[in-house]
Amino acid sequence: MPAVVRCQHCDAEVGEGKDSCPQCGKAVSPGAEAAAQDAGSEGAQPRVVTAPTFGRPRQEADKSRRVIFAVVALVALALVAGLAYLATRPSARPGEERLAGAIRPGSPEFPAKERLMVDFDPNENADISPTALGTWAVTMKPTVRNFTGRTVNGLEFHAAGVELNGNVIRERTFVSEAEIEPNKIFVPSIGMSFPQDNKPADLKLELTGVRFK
Repeated sequence: MPAVVRCQHCDAEVGEGKDSCPQCGKAVSPGAEAAAQDAGSEGAQPRVVTAPTFGRPRQEADKSRRVIFAVVALVALALVAGLAYLATRPSARPGEERLAGAIRPGSPEFPAKERLMVDFDPNENADISPTALGTWAVTMKPTVRNFTGRTVNGLEFHAAGVELNGNVIRERTFVSEAEIEPNKIFVPSIGMSFPQDNKPADLKLELTGVRFK
Protein backbone atom coordinates (compact mmCIF):
# COMPACT_ATOMS: atom_id res chain seq x y z
CA MET A 1 0.00 0.00 0.00
CA PRO A 2 1.47 3.36 -1.08
CA ALA A 3 2.44 5.65 1.78
CA VAL A 4 0.56 8.89 2.25
CA VAL A 5 1.33 12.10 4.06
CA ARG A 6 -0.79 14.93 5.32
CA CYS A 7 -0.77 18.37 3.74
CA GLN A 8 0.57 20.86 6.17
CA HIS A 9 -1.86 23.49 4.83
CA CYS A 10 -5.26 21.77 4.64
CA ASP A 11 -4.54 18.41 6.29
CA ALA A 12 -5.64 16.51 3.20
CA GLU A 13 -4.03 13.18 2.30
CA VAL A 14 -1.30 13.45 -0.33
CA GLY A 15 0.01 10.37 -2.13
CA GLU A 16 3.66 9.41 -1.96
CA GLY A 17 5.76 11.19 -4.52
CA LYS A 18 3.31 14.11 -5.00
CA ASP A 19 4.82 17.57 -4.81
CA SER A 20 1.52 19.46 -4.40
CA CYS A 21 -1.72 18.87 -2.54
CA PRO A 22 -4.64 17.78 -4.81
CA GLN A 23 -7.07 19.54 -2.46
CA CYS A 24 -5.52 22.99 -2.06
CA GLY A 25 -2.84 22.88 -4.74
CA LYS A 26 -0.10 24.07 -2.45
CA ALA A 27 3.35 22.56 -2.38
CA VAL A 28 3.85 19.76 0.14
CA SER A 29 7.11 19.51 2.04
CA PRO A 30 8.59 16.00 2.07
CA GLY A 31 9.09 16.00 5.90
CA ALA A 32 5.76 17.55 6.76
CA GLU A 33 4.28 14.46 8.41
CA ALA A 34 7.36 13.94 10.59
CA ALA A 35 7.47 17.64 11.48
CA ALA A 36 3.80 17.54 12.45
CA GLN A 37 4.33 14.52 14.64
CA ASP A 38 7.35 16.19 16.24
CA ALA A 39 5.37 19.35 16.85
CA GLY A 40 2.62 17.39 18.53
CA SER A 41 4.99 15.55 20.69
CA GLU A 42 6.67 18.79 21.86
CA GLY A 43 3.57 19.80 23.77
CA ALA A 44 3.34 16.55 25.69
CA GLN A 45 4.85 16.35 29.11
CA PRO A 46 7.88 14.10 29.19
CA ARG A 47 7.40 10.99 31.33
CA VAL A 48 9.77 10.88 34.25
CA VAL A 49 11.03 7.45 35.10
CA THR A 50 12.51 7.10 38.55
CA ALA A 51 15.35 4.71 38.80
CA PRO A 52 14.78 2.06 41.46
CA THR A 53 16.90 2.43 44.57
CA PHE A 54 16.82 -1.18 45.62
CA GLY A 55 19.44 -2.13 43.10
CA ARG A 56 22.38 -0.42 44.89
CA PRO A 57 25.50 -2.55 45.09
CA ARG A 58 26.03 -4.22 48.45
CA GLN A 59 29.28 -5.14 50.13
CA GLU A 60 30.47 -8.58 49.52
CA ALA A 61 29.19 -11.05 52.07
CA ASP A 62 32.58 -12.70 52.47
CA LYS A 63 34.25 -9.40 53.34
CA SER A 64 31.61 -8.62 55.99
CA ARG A 65 32.08 -12.02 57.56
CA ARG A 66 35.84 -11.54 57.72
CA VAL A 67 35.43 -8.19 59.50
CA ILE A 68 33.01 -9.70 62.05
CA PHE A 69 35.30 -12.67 62.68
CA ALA A 70 38.28 -10.34 63.20
CA VAL A 71 36.39 -8.22 65.75
CA VAL A 72 35.19 -11.29 67.64
CA ALA A 73 38.74 -12.69 67.69
CA LEU A 74 40.16 -9.44 69.11
CA VAL A 75 37.53 -9.32 71.85
CA ALA A 76 38.22 -12.94 72.74
CA LEU A 77 41.96 -12.29 72.94
CA ALA A 78 41.39 -9.28 75.21
CA LEU A 79 39.20 -11.36 77.54
CA VAL A 80 41.73 -14.18 77.67
CA ALA A 81 44.56 -11.73 78.43
CA GLY A 82 42.52 -10.10 81.22
CA LEU A 83 41.69 -13.46 82.80
CA ALA A 84 45.31 -14.55 82.60
CA TYR A 85 46.43 -11.34 84.34
CA LEU A 86 43.87 -11.78 87.11
CA ALA A 87 44.91 -15.40 87.58
CA THR A 88 48.65 -14.76 87.72
CA ARG A 89 48.94 -11.42 89.56
CA PRO A 90 49.88 -11.66 93.21
CA SER A 91 46.84 -11.29 95.44
CA ALA A 92 46.84 -8.42 97.90
CA ARG A 93 46.93 -9.60 101.49
CA PRO A 94 45.11 -7.81 104.31
CA GLY A 95 47.17 -5.02 105.80
CA GLU A 96 49.07 -4.23 102.60
CA GLU A 97 47.29 -0.99 101.81
CA ARG A 98 49.36 1.75 100.20
CA LEU A 99 48.65 5.48 100.27
CA ALA A 100 48.53 6.74 96.69
CA GLY A 101 50.66 9.82 96.01
CA ALA A 102 52.38 9.65 99.39
CA ILE A 103 55.71 11.27 100.26
CA ARG A 104 57.86 8.69 102.02
CA PRO A 105 60.83 8.78 104.43
CA GLY A 106 64.05 9.58 102.61
CA SER A 107 62.40 12.11 100.33
CA PRO A 108 63.48 15.76 100.85
CA GLU A 109 59.78 16.66 100.97
CA PHE A 110 59.01 14.30 103.85
CA PRO A 111 58.22 16.46 106.89
CA ALA A 112 60.54 16.44 109.91
CA LYS A 113 59.33 14.78 113.10
CA GLU A 114 58.88 18.11 114.84
CA ARG A 115 56.72 19.36 111.98
CA LEU A 116 54.44 16.30 111.77
CA MET A 117 54.53 14.71 115.19
CA VAL A 118 53.28 11.18 115.89
CA ASP A 119 53.00 10.46 119.62
CA PHE A 120 52.50 6.79 120.48
CA ASP A 121 53.17 4.96 123.74
CA PRO A 122 52.02 1.30 123.72
CA ASN A 123 51.30 1.49 127.45
CA GLU A 124 49.10 4.57 127.14
CA ASN A 125 47.84 4.68 123.57
CA ALA A 126 46.93 1.03 122.96
CA ASP A 127 44.30 -1.40 124.21
CA ILE A 128 44.77 -5.20 124.27
CA SER A 129 41.83 -7.41 125.13
CA PRO A 130 40.72 -11.02 124.48
CA THR A 131 37.89 -11.75 122.06
CA ALA A 132 35.12 -14.36 122.09
CA LEU A 133 37.09 -16.34 119.52
CA GLY A 134 40.06 -16.62 121.84
CA THR A 135 42.28 -14.19 119.92
CA TRP A 136 43.74 -10.89 121.10
CA ALA A 137 42.33 -7.60 119.75
CA VAL A 138 44.73 -4.68 119.70
CA THR A 139 43.74 -1.07 119.05
CA MET A 140 46.44 1.58 118.65
CA LYS A 141 45.51 5.27 118.91
CA PRO A 142 48.47 7.53 118.10
CA THR A 143 48.14 11.30 118.30
CA VAL A 144 49.17 13.17 115.14
CA ARG A 145 49.96 16.89 115.36
CA ASN A 146 50.25 18.87 112.13
CA PHE A 147 52.73 21.76 112.33
CA THR A 148 53.71 21.71 108.65
CA GLY A 149 51.65 24.76 107.69
CA ARG A 150 49.88 22.64 105.06
CA THR A 151 46.73 20.51 105.09
CA VAL A 152 47.45 16.81 105.29
CA ASN A 153 44.91 14.58 103.53
CA GLY A 154 46.57 11.18 103.88
CA LEU A 155 48.67 9.20 106.35
CA GLU A 156 50.24 5.76 106.09
CA PHE A 157 51.40 3.79 109.14
CA HIS A 158 53.25 0.52 109.55
CA ALA A 159 52.12 -1.27 112.73
CA ALA A 160 53.54 -4.45 114.22
CA GLY A 161 53.23 -6.64 117.31
CA VAL A 162 56.43 -8.30 118.48
CA GLU A 163 57.50 -10.97 120.96
CA LEU A 164 59.88 -10.46 123.90
CA ASN A 165 62.84 -11.37 121.70
CA GLY A 166 61.81 -8.80 119.10
CA ASN A 167 60.43 -11.22 116.50
CA VAL A 168 57.43 -9.87 114.65
CA ILE A 169 54.20 -11.77 115.31
CA ARG A 170 51.97 -9.84 112.98
CA GLU A 171 52.20 -6.56 111.04
CA ARG A 172 50.04 -4.44 108.81
CA THR A 173 49.94 -1.18 106.91
CA PHE A 174 47.18 1.22 107.85
CA VAL A 175 46.00 4.07 105.60
CA SER A 176 43.94 7.06 106.70
CA GLU A 177 42.72 9.70 104.24
CA ALA A 178 41.29 12.07 106.82
CA GLU A 179 42.17 15.75 106.42
CA ILE A 180 44.29 17.43 109.10
CA GLU A 181 44.48 21.20 108.82
CA PRO A 182 47.54 23.12 110.03
CA ASN A 183 47.94 23.21 113.83
CA LYS A 184 45.26 20.55 114.27
CA ILE A 185 45.34 17.14 115.98
CA PHE A 186 44.12 13.82 114.61
CA VAL A 187 43.85 10.47 116.46
CA PRO A 188 43.45 7.50 114.07
CA SER A 189 42.39 4.07 115.31
CA ILE A 190 44.52 1.15 114.10
CA GLY A 191 43.16 -2.32 114.80
CA MET A 192 44.99 -5.66 114.70
CA SER A 193 44.35 -9.19 115.94
CA PHE A 194 46.79 -11.80 117.31
CA PRO A 195 46.57 -15.53 118.01
CA GLN A 196 45.45 -16.67 121.45
CA ASP A 197 48.82 -18.21 122.31
CA ASN A 198 50.86 -15.32 120.97
CA LYS A 199 49.95 -12.14 122.76
CA PRO A 200 52.29 -9.32 121.68
CA ALA A 201 54.83 -8.17 124.24
CA ASP A 202 55.34 -4.85 122.52
CA LEU A 203 53.82 -2.74 119.76
CA LYS A 204 55.66 -0.76 117.10
CA LEU A 205 54.22 2.06 115.02
CA GLU A 206 55.96 4.03 112.27
CA LEU A 207 54.79 6.78 109.91
CA THR A 208 55.67 5.54 106.41
CA GLY A 209 53.86 8.03 104.20
CA VAL A 210 52.17 11.41 104.17
CA ARG A 211 50.21 13.24 101.50
CA PHE A 212 49.42 16.94 101.37
CA LYS A 213 46.31 18.50 99.89
